[in-house]
Amino acid sequence: MESGLRSRQYDGDALSRRFEQMQSWPFMRHLQVPVRMADPRAGSVGESRGNWMFWTLGVPRPHSQFEILHPNGELAGISDWAWPDHRLLGEFDGRIKYGRLLKPGQDPGDAVFEEKRREDLLRELSGYGMIRFVWSDYADLGGCRSRLDRALRRVG
Repeated sequence: MESGLRSRQYDGDALSRRFEQMQSWPFMRHLQVPVRMADPRAGSVGESRGNWMFWTLGVPRPHSQFEILHPNGELAGISDWAWPDHRLLGEFDGRIKYGRLLKPGQDPGDAVFEEKRREDLLRELSGYGMIRFVWSDYADLGGCRSRLDRALRRVG
């Protein structure tokens, strides 16, 4: 749903209308929550899974694609999620970032170092903490809940 919204194959109103037409079909009623939650700003399936995890765990809904600016107003970077009230940024890291999307001549270690520098800059400019998730985290909701609870309590 989020991919279709993001790529503008349809908009939120069209998605809602289609769901209304189909909600009496067998096995469709359970889609009411994902339809309501669908966010075109989610940048990947990993971010969509994160949004679902936050909802499942009862974590406050984060801001998606949160912009962090330099003091001169120039964009420094975008974090996948942010909880401004808790001064926390969140990122999803899929292996694709360190594999298929490498720049020519770049090795995975360079990409990891570049991402570390990017994270340091975003934390420095925003004054926020950072929490990261990878695919395997989504299989351990209890562990994610504990990590999120600790991170959300660390309000600046």
